[in-house]
Amino acid sequence: MWAPGLGPAELKAMINDSGATGPLIFIVLCALKPILFFLPSLGLTVIAGTVFGPFYGTIYVAIGGAGSTAVAFYFARFFGRGSVEKLISGRKTLVEIDEKMATDGFKTVFMLRLFNIPWDLVSYSAGISAIGFKEFYLSSLILLIPSSFIFTYFGSKIGDPLSPGFILALFLIVAMGSVPFIVKRVRRWQKTGE
Repeated sequence: MWAPGLGPAELKAMINDSGATGPLIFIVLCALKPILFFLPSLGLTVIAGTVFGPFYGTIYVAIGGAGSTAVAFYFARFFGRGSVEKLISGRKTLVEIDEKMATDGFKTVFMLRLFNIPWDLVSYSAGISAIGFKEFYLSSLILLIPSSFIFTYFGSKIGDPLSPGFILALFLIVAMGSVPFIVKRVRRWQKTGE
């Protein structure tokens, strides 16, 4: 959901009209979006490609995304962690899940990022869990730049849907979206041999 009065076209126009401060405005919007605007990460990334091109767009998205990851995590940690601890207290299964996030959170967050679960949702969820910030943040950053580049490159080619670059970017996006199904199929095959 876009913020009131700040749709994709308006955001793009605002950044274009900002001149040299456009990249800074974009980075700040990205970093603060989890708590102020609730803008979709994908939409911002595609806009970055159309406005800044694939190279600079990826840089600005990565910087803003790194900021938004921390902002969403600490927002959820500050406002939600205490309530979660009270909720799970005395509930063995929930406590075990929470402890698993503390001990195996790096892998869990990495897989959620790989499976293209909405970026802020993963950050909020990690913030209310027992995972440490360092493990969460490093796990998030591993996929931040490659995924940012793919979607930013897609945005830079969106005006020319018949170009090889657009087709390649679209193929990579579909391939990324297929990861959960491929992993599920491989796990099933390993268990059943089918």
